[in-house]
Amino acid sequence: MNFGGNVPPTFGGAPMGIGFKPVLGLLGVGLPILLLSIALFFLMSGILMWLWNITITRIFNIREITYWEAFRLLIIAGILLGKFGFNMNL
Repeated sequence: MNFGGNVPPTFGGAPMGIGFKPVLGLLGVGLPILLLSIALFFLMSGILMWLWNITITRIFNIREITYWEAFRLLIIAGILLGKFGFNMNL
């Protein structure tokens, strides 16, 4: 064992802290993409609500939907069409 002052600490033969740099690099790139995709999903909910309220309510004479109902419709459509959720590729 070397108790010298200039030797970097190791764990299992590799210098400690070497595994954290790639993780921080992924968070630096992945976090803005994640936030952008969440923001786009909320924007698409508003667009769906607007399109539904100007089209479907006049055609079928039904009530207008709220923002959160449009949000849930996007989630249901994503699950049914395989964009996210249960992917049933056989």
